[in-house]
Amino acid sequence: MLEATKIRFEKDSRKILDSVDFKLEKGVTLVVGPNASGKSSLLKVLAGIYKPTSGKVLIDGEDITNLPPSSRLRLGIVLAPERMKVALSLSVEENLRFADPDKAYEVFPELKKLEKRKGKDLSGGEKQMLVLARAFSANARYLLLDEPFQGLHFDLRRRVFEKIKEISKVSGVAVVTHDEIEEILGISNAVYVLVGGRVEFSGSKEEGEEIIRKMFL
Repeated sequence: MLEATKIRFEKDSRKILDSVDFKLEKGVTLVVGPNASGKSSLLKVLAGIYKPTSGKVLIDGEDITNLPPSSRLRLGIVLAPERMKVALSLSVEENLRFADPDKAYEVFPELKKLEKRKGKDLSGGEKQMLVLARAFSANARYLLLDEPFQGLHFDLRRRVFEKIKEISKVSGVAVVTHDEIEEILGISNAVYVLVGGRVEFSGSKEEGEEIIRKMFL
């Protein structure tokens, strides 16, 4: 289990997360909330990109709060960040050097013909495919997906959805999204609703469905 306990996080003297408890086990966990509710920051705390002001991050009961992102990656914690973040000066092939290129191209064969193209020359959708290709091919124990459907057309969204279902059979997958909420809700084991940096709801899909339908669908 990947777990955050009593996480507080401040940035530029502004409180982003306030006493957040979060658990990720095998299956899909849907994380929703209004803009600026702390969803992306929570994933970055779990991945080690942000260090919490207080609270702990645990994996299988072991405190990893002070571990850097590289060490957490070796433990199987993989983040696919939002806003199509790739290394702009590197080629597609170079962006995939710490992943499994064969697996990456299996999910997104469109990238194979672009493997020599620099990140800065990719379209938004191509960058998003590259972000997800890295994450999907990393053999994650805990996969943290931040707006995975961003910039993708319908067919690619369906492919991503099917890949999330596949990976969630053996790994924990946290999905932060404003898109395809109903579809992700349908395959989720757990739901979190963040508002203003606090967990307003956490529970099963069945318990959270009414709240999500009122707020987001």
